[in-house]
Amino acid sequence: MKALHGLAQGKRAGQFMQDLLSLRGVRIPNEPDVITPQVARSIRAERYEKDEVTGLPKFIDPEDRVVELGAGIGFISSYLATQLNVRRVMCIEANPTLCDFIGRVHAANGIEGVEVLNAVALADSHELGMSTFYIRDPFWSSSLDPKPEYVQEVSVPERHLSEILGDFDANVLIVDIEGGEKYLFDGANLANVDKVYLEVHTRKIGLRGIKACFDHLSALGFAYDQRVSSGGSVLFRRVGRR
Repeated sequence: MKALHGLAQGKRAGQFMQDLLSLRGVRIPNEPDVITPQVARSIRAERYEKDEVTGLPKFIDPEDRVVELGAGIGFISSYLATQLNVRRVMCIEANPTLCDFIGRVHAANGIEGVEVLNAVALADSHELGMSTFYIRDPFWSSSLDPKPEYVQEVSVPERHLSEILGDFDANVLIVDIEGGEKYLFDGANLANVDKVYLEVHTRKIGLRGIKACFDHLSALGFAYDQRVSSGGSVLFRRVGRR
């Protein structure tokens, strides 16, 4: 009986291991409600967030205090913690289902102490209330834009970007919010931020939207860093500060 019990435990452990995907040293629970076949293919082929993880080691320091907007499935925050030894990370994600999943990803990687906030970060000029967030499949297409078609809409609390950054004393901001970057930095207070790593969604905001976003960052004292930027993943550094 002991042998059979041990065999059963081994089978359960083996099944658990089979239900974990691995990407660049990060374990990701293979839960089909979130990790759909398209997402799983991207992870297995190591295409998921490829540009971001290529750039991050070039400018991230372990002592950085990172706020991530659009935290998705928690891969980037887990990569920062497990592979780059960043100790202070805060995740902001509008999709409440993904917020729960991020917690499970962190647990699978032995990560503790990362705050996950279900919210939408907006420019300081915006009067706070609730935002309607439109969820799509795959999850990375979800946004505040009601077009194209979506599978679900949820109401999400709004927070001012400057308040989030100030409360956390962040010096690094990572942004992947499917077009929400267009006006995010308009009049924002980024006083303690040195580095902004931004995924630009040209198909959502067009060239005029990119210009508006870049102009706002320039007005706040940031410059494009060609050495790190690649494709749609762009790093801005504060001029005169490292």
